[in-house]
Amino acid sequence: MELIFHKSEKYIDEDIFYYISDQRDKHSMIKPSKDNLISMTVESENLAPPNKKDISNVLYPFEKNSIDKIYIGLSFPLFSNNWAASYLRYLLKIIKKDGSIILPVYPEEQADEKGMWSRSFLENIFTSRTGWKGMNNVWAENDGVMSMRIGKKFPTKINSTLNFFIEETGNQISRDQLINENKNYLSVVKNIWSTSKMSSIVEKIIQDNFSNKKIIFCDIGENPSLPFEINVSSYINLDSTIIMTGNTDEYNKLSNYFSYRDTKSYQKIDKQDLEKLSLLKPNIISIIYNKDNAEILNKVLNTTPDSIIIFYGNLGEKKDLYNSYDVCIYSSIVATKLDSNKIINHYSDIIEEEINSEENNEDNKIYVLTPK
Repeated sequence: MELIFHKSEKYIDEDIFYYISDQRDKHSMIKPSKDNLISMTVESENLAPPNKKDISNVLYPFEKNSIDKIYIGLSFPLFSNNWAASYLRYLLKIIKKDGSIILPVYPEEQADEKGMWSRSFLENIFTSRTGWKGMNNVWAENDGVMSMRIGKKFPTKINSTLNFFIEETGNQISRDQLINENKNYLSVVKNIWSTSKMSSIVEKIIQDNFSNKKIIFCDIGENPSLPFEINVSSYINLDSTIIMTGNTDEYNKLSNYFSYRDTKSYQKIDKQDLEKLSLLKPNIISIIYNKDNAEILNKVLNTTPDSIIIFYGNLGEKKDLYNSYDVCIYSSIVATKLDSNKIINHYSDIIEEEINSEENNEDNKIYVLTPK
């Protein structure tokens, strides 16, 4: 069985063409047969096994060692961070012993700009460079394409909330069946993908503003997966994490899971106690997963005037209210700051157009407010 993963059905044809093009694979080393490919998407609400008739979700619980090849489409939102590395490691478990994962990689500068995968980034995580003997996990195929196989040494497990999802969801389903309780696991699937995207963008904003400086990060919201994912990131320098949430049940599950794993220090504070932030002095605060983001933003600006704020919503004409801040917008498609004077390139023509029109559309955006 050969699978190809997409963001949504909109991108299927372009994603497939990238791999079947003679220009991409002159020697037919990785070229799939279009007729053999089964498409799956991130946004599908169908949690059925992969099949030609219906497009199902990529987080279907596959059997181990059951898939011949997995192609990662251009549209598939796979950023270069712990979450994505954990996902690729998970995919290595579901391909057959002689199977492979084929994915697009970007030149170093472009990859760094957008928070995407480059050849060196992939090799640094999945290749042992010291005393290496035997088959490698990562192979260079053609320009812009690499493949992953099961090598002599299986990649080390990396801290991520994705591992919690993969390891615990099956147990939870079994527990629910025992007590005859039906739950909507589609909402869980949507949340884990949202965490993947938002955590990647928050990481990039932290990197752009603080580089390697040690900081205190705070998240205010109802998705504790986001601050936990940031807390275990290997690519930012955190002193500690403040998690302000009313979602105590999800927080406790994640806190229990990470209690014996390597994390930075973190503490939970009730979302209503915003005044405590004036004493804790976080360097950067994210306000993303709340129904009242705008209301929380205005309270936080008064409480922590020296903190950088990441805000998800639509400031619209209200930007004038924030004259004491430099305001910029980050893409919600790739992890990069938008600049109306600069074209942001992408291998996908569809996505490139979406990125470069993102700043002017009416959708909610990711704003960064930096004190002047």
